Amino acid sequence: MRAARATVALAAVIVLLAPACAGAAGVFDNLILSPRARALGGAFVALSDDETAIFTNPAGLAQQENIGFYGSYVDLYGYEFLNLASFAATMPTEKGTFGVGGRLMSVSYKGVDLETEQSVALGHGFTVMKDVHSSLSFGYALTLYGLSFGAESVGGEDLGSASTFGIDVGVMGTLRGRTSFGFFAKNINNPKLGDPDAQDLPQWFTAGVSYSPYGGVRTNLEMQKQDNEELRACFGLELEITDYVTLRGGLQNQPNRLSVGFGTHWEAVRIDYSFTSHATLPGSHHFGLGVAF
Repeated sequence: MRAARATVALAAVIVLLAPACAGAAGVFDNLILSPRARALGGAFVALSDDETAIFTNPAGLAQQENIGFYGSYVDLYGYEFLNLASFAATMPTEKGTFGVGGRLMSVSYKGVDLETEQSVALGHGFTVMKDVHSSLSFGYALTLYGLSFGAESVGGEDLGSASTFGIDVGVMGTLRGRTSFGFFAKNINNPKLGDPDAQDLPQWFTAGVSYSPYGGVRTNLEMQKQDNEELRACFGLELEITDYVTLRGGLQNQPNRLSVGFGTHWEAVRIDYSFTSHATLPGSHHFGLGVAF
């Protein structure tokens, strides 16, 4: 009995500490789902030119001209019990590009899922105007959130589950091909989760600019503001070494982190990797695989 109680206590501690390890103020926090964006220090709102745009700026979906699929996985901070996986897909049409994306974050202990966060998003991005010098696009996404606790997490007692909807909007523009800007607002409808003690899901607002001084080089600067947290600054640099390999690096504050990574592609297949440091915890290795048709 004493051993069983100790196990339950340890499991409860893991559940309580998991958000803190991730730097989160609560569930469904702003975790970077793309290894490419993570390698750029999180500065991706003004770039968002692949399938993962549905997470960072749905206006970027308008740039997708091919059917594409993308998936990624990371053990946050190297902890096997803290898993984060995501997928995204795009489908271009005459009315713009539609996207679907999902994320699954789980906290597990000895094969038991103690807490699971899952979400599925449907998005649409379309071009408002475009000429030889500039363009403007708009995007939106509707996300279904679901939070559940394992029935075995506390002595076999079922702690239940809850779900809600969130609405995101984004804008992206380009100027003379070298400069682009983006704005993204997450959960603008202020969704709440739980009953009777409802918890507000995180809201964040992001604005950034991306500039290419010359071919093969892209710099990104972004400002992020989540709820009552301090303003976060992110910077990223992407350097195309060859036609098949791209190197990436990034910085951010609040908290201070350094990121590096690379991307490689051959024909329709892309592979991305990033490593992100942390001031006190181990670093995170993030992997991604994409295919476009």
